[in-house]
Formats: sequence, structure tokens, C-alpha cells
Amino acid sequence: MDVPLRGARARAGLRMAGRLGTFERGPEMADEQPKQKDQAILQRVQALLAEGRDGQRLPRVRDLMAEFGTSQRVVQRVLAPFLSSGHIVARPGAGLTIRRQTETETTYTADCLLLYRSSESRLARTLLMELVARLKRRGHRVVQRVFAAEDEDIDLLAPTTRYRCCLLQANFEVIPVAFLARIRAVSDALVIDGVSVTGIDADVIGTNWREALSIGYRHLQAQGHARISFLTSSHDARQIAMARREFLLLSGWEGTVPSPLLFQRDRLPGSYRRQDLVEALLEAGRAGATAMIVWGLVDGYLLDAALHETRPMLDRQVSLLLLGSVDMPSEHVRRFDIVGNSDAEKLDLFERVLIARIERDPAPARTHYLPIYLFENGSAQRLDATS
Repeated sequence: MDVPLRGARARAGLRMAGRLGTFERGPEMADEQPKQKDQAILQRVQALLAEGRDGQRLPRVRDLMAEFGTSQRVVQRVLAPFLSSGHIVARPGAGLTIRRQTETETTYTADCLLLYRSSESRLARTLLMELVARLKRRGHRVVQRVFAAEDEDIDLLAPTTRYRCCLLQANFEVIPVAFLARIRAVSDALVIDGVSVTGIDADVIGTNWREALSIGYRHLQAQGHARISFLTSSHDARQIAMARREFLLLSGWEGTVPSPLLFQRDRLPGSYRRQDLVEALLEAGRAGATAMIVWGLVDGYLLDAALHETRPMLDRQVSLLLLGSVDMPSEHVRRFDIVGNSDAEKLDLFERVLIARIERDPAPARTHYLPIYLFENGSAQRLDATS
């Protein structure tokens, strides 16, 4: 029979417990609460693994600590068997993710392969550099390779390689079906920069330049302009060809004779020279155009210099509007009106799609169009002000 402590013996026992900092309950009672915490965390993790998909993120260690009111040591003790067995993968920056075990485990060369065609486009290179930095910060392995032609012997596409995702940047050039097949043979998912290819099993990200051209054209019409010219590339890429067709429809030009207001250059967007701009401005003047839309200019200072050079040769000043990235000061130089996408939004969208494919998001691949914006700097003046 237990006899309760009374008097001096009870007070002495309490003083002893106070000096130790804890109430002495005995070994059985002291171990009971930690075991309950371990069991609760274990059941939570097991439920997440049972319901989740391969590559799905799990709550962070700090989240589990807050949820169960326990220490980092306790959470890590529960997670340790799952980490050692490979059911959970921990990567710096990426946190904890589920890893499904298969009978034939795939060995990946890297999480993401970046394939890009050699070009002069500064924006294209900047996009790739920023994406590499963002993916690596999340703990993903990235390899990249430049190519000049699709029939090259690209070592990173050898049959012995494997990638969770591949980003292909073709810079408006035609992409042969055989080349796409080579990529898909070694990649779980494919993401393409630009909407030159649609309707295939790949995420395609880009801008609808026909929409941008239409918005810009109507903006100039609202300023009173009727004779609007268009400087663009003569390339056969789908986006470029469709933009030329859109311009002819907007301007009401019909027939097989070339439009006197459509100025084409044998260069890809982003590769114009100063002389190309000088000649286009002079052509616009001779054709009686009061405004000109320029697509493919990445250095606004080239156009500024061309304007200074041609001003003495023109009877009237031509209102100007660019198609490009509205948040790139190097393009519009805070002088030219511009219609197009946001470069910052484009980077964020590429990052989200690539991460989703690396983590095996089951959502079907689709075409992702970037929003179109109009940014005014005053270069598209009202017609009565330019007469």
C-alpha cells in the first residue's frame, strides 16, 4: 500500500525536485511523452508518403516541429529511417521530397538539361543563366549544351543519358521532328522556349506576337495614324510568318504584290544592325507612313541613333512603337512606346514549369502564353502633332 508523504519528508522531496529542475516521475512516466510524439510524427509522415506522388514536397522540418510542438532532434529521429531507405530525399534549398521506389530504379544524369541554339540574342542567354542559378539554388542538378545544328553528335543526348526534364531554346529556328524525338528519348518531360511548336507532348512557353502586334497597331490607330508600317524579319518561323500575315490583315492589304508598308530584313529578331533601322526609317518616309512598328530590337539606343541620322532626311517625324519586353529598359530606353511581355514574369513562369516537371507533376503539358502589356513613353504621338 502506497503511503503519501507528509510533513518534513514531503517538503524535502519537493526541494530536491526543484534543485533538479524537473519533477521526478520515474523512468516509465518520463519516456511516455516522447514516445507519443514520435508516434504522432511517424503516422503523419506515413500518411503523406501514402497519399503523395513521386517528387512531391513534404512539410519542412521546422513545419513538423511547429505542428507537433517538439524539437528538431525528435523530428530528425523520426525521419532518419525514411531518409536512409531512400523513400524521402533531402536536398539543400529544395527541402524534403517523396521518392517512389521502383523495381528498376532510374539513374538520372541530371535533373534538367538545357539545350540552346547558338545565337546573338542577349535576352535568350540571360534567361538561361538566370534559370540555371534558380534551379541550382533549389538543389537541382543542371547541365547545358549549345548546338549549331540538330544533326550534331550531341554527347548529352547519348542513349546512356537520362534527364527528368529538358528545356529546348531554338530561337525561332525550325525544329526537326527527329531532333525532338532524340530529346524525348532521354527526357521524362520537354519544355520549349517559344511557341514555334504547339500541339505536341511538351510544355511550350512564349508570347503571342500576333496579339502584341494587334494591340500596338490599334494603339497607333487611336492616335490618329492610318498609314502604319512594320519592320520585321523575313524568316519563315511560324511566329514571324504569322505576325507578317496579321499585319497585312490589319492594314487591309490584299493581293500578291508586296505591301509598301511591310519592311522585311533577312535577320532574326534581336539581330538588327543600325543600318537596318536607318533604311527602314527612310523607307517609311518614302511610303508616306506616319508611324512604324519595330519587332526584334533589343538595343533601343540603335534606334535612337538611327533617328538622329535620318531626321534631316525626313519631311516629318515618324511615330514609333516597339514589340518586346516592357520591363527591359535596354529595349525601350524610356523613350519608345512598347508592347509585349514582362521578362520578369517570363522567368518566373519558366521556373514554375521546370520545377513542376522535375517533380513529376501529373498535369498534362500545354501551351503557356505570357500576358501582353502596353508601356507608353511618348514616342507614339498623335497624328496632328506630327503633321
